[in-house]
Amino acid sequence: MIKKAIFLVFALCIAAYCQGYRNPPAGIKTLMEAGVTPVTDDASACVLNPAGLVLIKQNQFDAGILCLFSETKYSALTASSKKENDFALLGNLYFVLVPNNSDIRFGFGITSPYGQKTEWEKSFTENIWAYGVPYYGKMKFITFTPSIAMPLNKNLSIGSGIDIHTSSLETKQSVPWSFITGTPDGIAVLKGDDISGSLRIGIHYHKEGHSVGFAWSSPFEMNYSGNFSMTNMPDPPPFSGIKNNVNSNLEIKFPEIYSLGYKWKGNKLSVQMGTEFVRYSCLKSMKVDAGPNSFLIPEMERDWKDVWTYSASLRYRINNKCDITAGIGFIESPVPDKTFDPLLPDADRFLYTIGTTIKIKSGLFSFFYMYNQFEKRNIQQGRFTDGIYKSSGSFVGCGYTAGI
Repeated sequence: MIKKAIFLVFALCIAAYCQGYRNPPAGIKTLMEAGVTPVTDDASACVLNPAGLVLIKQNQFDAGILCLFSETKYSALTASSKKENDFALLGNLYFVLVPNNSDIRFGFGITSPYGQKTEWEKSFTENIWAYGVPYYGKMKFITFTPSIAMPLNKNLSIGSGIDIHTSSLETKQSVPWSFITGTPDGIAVLKGDDISGSLRIGIHYHKEGHSVGFAWSSPFEMNYSGNFSMTNMPDPPPFSGIKNNVNSNLEIKFPEIYSLGYKWKGNKLSVQMGTEFVRYSCLKSMKVDAGPNSFLIPEMERDWKDVWTYSASLRYRINNKCDITAGIGFIESPVPDKTFDPLLPDADRFLYTIGTTIKIKSGLFSFFYMYNQFEKRNIQQGRFTDGIYKSSGSFVGCGYTAGI
């Protein structure tokens, strides 16, 4: 019974949320258009589709700030809880260099494509979910992308970029020593960080108001090296050889992404559509290597599925100084019911956006709002965490673009 209990305790869902909760694509203009835009023609192209950089005619700077608000409500026959008012602040920076007398373009972007925070009430995870779920999980993720683009002819261009990813993670989960040895409960903490890299390639075609873009991002892995510690561990420990602080390593695979977009631009009206295929099936399972403590943390089955996202938007130019944009999108969740857990209350969702861009003397100022409408998930897998999960989220963002 003790062994079964300790295995239940350490069935950690460590940092799984970092993929299903992939952050929105960087770039305020892209977000106003509901998120899939490999035909963008501003500085954010250095990340979204480097080939689009050839459309930029002067050195350019672009900066954006995105505020995220989200909540998840959980309900079951005997209990309910709420993970509410989670707040995150994301930023992005882009620079484009247009050399004199050259058709080549150089770009550099700083973004945060993955990573969010999830926190449930600690006592709820202990009393209702039987210590089986981390009450806290946080991932930080920053990507630096230098890129280059060149035209093949007057209508077709290619581009490429190298992503340099730096990330850290931390999870916390209660340990029920009180049920195992009669001593006060403790907390299991996993920390780690890593640096990795990946590649992106883009193609862009434009002619007489029509644009088509395709972009590919390679898969990559992060090996989070750090430590795994447990507080209040009894003396002597309940199992021979385990320690309260050991080195640890956790490998997480991030997906390969294909995106395709089309844009028609008229005098007043622009129409844009896009789709994206994300190969989340790369994430089959996760295993923490914690040395002598590894047997306490069983391998975690994920079995995520490949997914599609879709978006469409309209932009209307009111006058030479102002336009408005509205968009709709749909994002599939990669998380199947059989591996669903509260640290990642992910679900299929629709996106609705509205925004405006205003031309001022020094550049362009943009502002937008996006609402995420998540589908309800009714999880019935014979576990303590079975129940109904309802999530919602809102994004508010602003951006500034200027020639330099």
